[in-house]
Amino acid sequence: MSHASVTPHTSSDAADVLDAPTREKVLVVGAGPAGLAAAAALKALRVPFDLVDGNKDVGGIWNEEREDSPVWPAMEMVSSTRFTQYEDMIQPVSFPPFLRPGQMAKYLRAYAARYELTDHFLPKVSVRTATPFDEEGVWQVELSNGKVAVYSALVAAHGISGRPHLPRWASEVPDEVRTLHAAQWTGSDGLEGKRVLIVGSGQSAADIAVDAARRALEVRWSVRTGHWVVPRSIGGRPGDVAASHEPSLLGPLNEKIAEQAVRRTIGDPQSLGLPRPSASLLEDAVIISDELAPRIRDGRVTPTGDVESIAADATVSFSAGAEYTPDVIVFATGYEQASEYLPEDVVPRTADGELDLFLGTFPRGRDNLVLLGQQRVNGGVLPLLVEQADVAAYALHAMRSGSAQAEEFRRIRERGDSEVPAHEAREESGVRGKLESLLPGRREDQRSDAGAAAASRSTGASAASRSAGASRDEGLVPFVDRDRLLGRLRFVRGLFA
Repeated sequence: MSHASVTPHTSSDAADVLDAPTREKVLVVGAGPAGLAAAAALKALRVPFDLVDGNKDVGGIWNEEREDSPVWPAMEMVSSTRFTQYEDMIQPVSFPPFLRPGQMAKYLRAYAARYELTDHFLPKVSVRTATPFDEEGVWQVELSNGKVAVYSALVAAHGISGRPHLPRWASEVPDEVRTLHAAQWTGSDGLEGKRVLIVGSGQSAADIAVDAARRALEVRWSVRTGHWVVPRSIGGRPGDVAASHEPSLLGPLNEKIAEQAVRRTIGDPQSLGLPRPSASLLEDAVIISDELAPRIRDGRVTPTGDVESIAADATVSFSAGAEYTPDVIVFATGYEQASEYLPEDVVPRTADGELDLFLGTFPRGRDNLVLLGQQRVNGGVLPLLVEQADVAAYALHAMRSGSAQAEEFRRIRERGDSEVPAHEAREESGVRGKLESLLPGRREDQRSDAGAAAASRSTGASAASRSAGASRDEGLVPFVDRDRLLGRLRFVRGLFA
């Protein structure tokens, strides 16, 4: 597959597009994996839209030139290419099983070019404010180029890394200690001779601890919540691929088999000095890493307890009684569920501070707003983003026509997630098939391979994809059970298909 580069529009191009009437259009905010999925789905249903992003190219956080990206060049994705691709365009066979950011960026640019999504793309244009006018059923949007436009609906695909979360004691860190959030991590260069403290219990904290250990003098890892550590590969295959083939009818036996396999390859978390996991392996928000256990065992990374306090001389006290004086503190403490351009009262919150979204996507009582990708999952999130985007496109299309399907969707939306049964994956790929049919000479080989991948995703319980609610502060981006949410989205998609 060739990686066609995207030729961005100039600022004058953007002005020309926005000068045209936009009232009947949908505005997609963010040109990362979720935004591209939404753009492709809307195009397949012939719903007019604009796609905006503050960067000059598509790709979202995987864009190599984006300064505020929470990924770094040497990082490897924890989900394999099998679960990091759109159903209608497979990853190049020349790519390794686990991609680096630059490779994912090339794939996303190629996808946008293939379906001519860049014809709708306004580069270096971000949204400053978005105000709903409920009586008219439209949004007034102020853009970074000074334009004010009116759109019929808004698809918020801005991602989850816009507002980093810091613990309360972060404000007490002395000035002589360098502090940064995981979103600012660019690699371990410059850490030679430094004593580094990583704060956080999840995947990002583990990845940064391993990366920091390549150059730092010492690395301490403050872990509050225990999680299972699982290998990237099982039996010579990527772990998420192997897990997708496990027999789902074995039930609890699957869990015992999986835990025994992890104990043989990596060991119990407690044997590494980590807290005991609060959930079983198949229900845990696992850490996927081949390098973490060796780094802990050779002393390059030392787990510690939760931080209790930090003194004026930068001495950190831990719950286990130990102390440490770092030169650098990295907060891998998650992100808050928030948007800088949406009014706070547009989407209500639950008692836990989470956004109250039907299927993690749709605000109740609001027909012209969709939020994509506001969850964390283990393994590949792209299948979830695609399903959310497909259902969103179908729903927005139905709302425009005032069909009976729209009324049924509203009824189910107001009843809530618990009323929606999980639904086995269908063989067809939803709105993707409609988009593919718009291309001359569609690629049957890609569709069959993608269909097989989609089918494998829906069978079995995946140790690399299931996640339970890990302990966290209120208002942070939540972990969800990906397979359960996918099942419910597919059921609702059936209303429109």
